[in-house]
Amino acid sequence: MTQNIEQPQILVCDDDEIFLEFCARIIRKMGFSVLAASNGDEAIELLEANPAIKLVLIDLLMPIRSGWEVIKYMKKQESLKKVPLIAITGLSPSPQDLLEVRENCQAVIHKGADFNLEEFSRTVEKLTRNAE
Repeated sequence: MTQNIEQPQILVCDDDEIFLEFCARIIRKMGFSVLAASNGDEAIELLEANPAIKLVLIDLLMPIRSGWEVIKYMKKQESLKKVPLIAITGLSPSPQDLLEVRENCQAVIHKGADFNLEEFSRTVEKLTRNAE
């Protein structure tokens, strides 16, 4: 995937290939560079290799290493703990999970019928602007 280094980089991590590509297309149309990962291990590799990442969108439930594990990893790394996070979920989180998401992420995006394109775009724009 070619990247324009001058564009802010956004990491999208989701094991649902169709949703990942959908998000990537929207984000590219907004003028950002997209890095894509299909599991938590790939996300961590990309985070370590690309210190200029301005925002991470992460699916909470994935094989190999979950989004929760990636979030915990990021919060322990001095260079990553302030990178804004958007949690992606296709499920209704339990009250405890929702509390944990709110403590660690700046926003939650719901897949499926609850997905709101305008809200998604506004949230990405706002969090990347605040990260600069």
